[in-house]
Amino acid sequence: YLLDSDSDVVIPGVAAPQSSFEDVVEPISLALTQERRVTEQINALAATARREGDYASEQFVQWFIKEQIEEVATMSDLLRVVSRSQGDPMAIEDYLVREHPAGEASDPTAPRPAGGG
Repeated sequence: YLLDSDSDVVIPGVAAPQSSFEDVVEPISLALTQERRVTEQINALAATARREGDYASEQFVQWFIKEQIEEVATMSDLLRVVSRSQGDPMAIEDYLVREHPAGEASDPTAPRPAGGG
């Protein structure tokens, strides 16, 4: 979107991710925290767009707001399952296979890639 709208793009450095965890609950809890932080960042973008009268950008971020509601709900559900089943990793795997059998299908309402016409 930024490329298509001739906006300046700055990509900051990325810190190394945490890769060592005490138990199966910790990475899921971290993922939920990250999803909530992303939600706050997207909401801040939407608020800035509205405040600046940038209606195209405000409309663009609406899909991401909707997507974050789904992501936070999914991670919250997974955290509940993992917390209850931390002594039984196969129960966690069974849940994932049952609830997320083939990953996510593409969303026809998702924004198109930059330069996609």
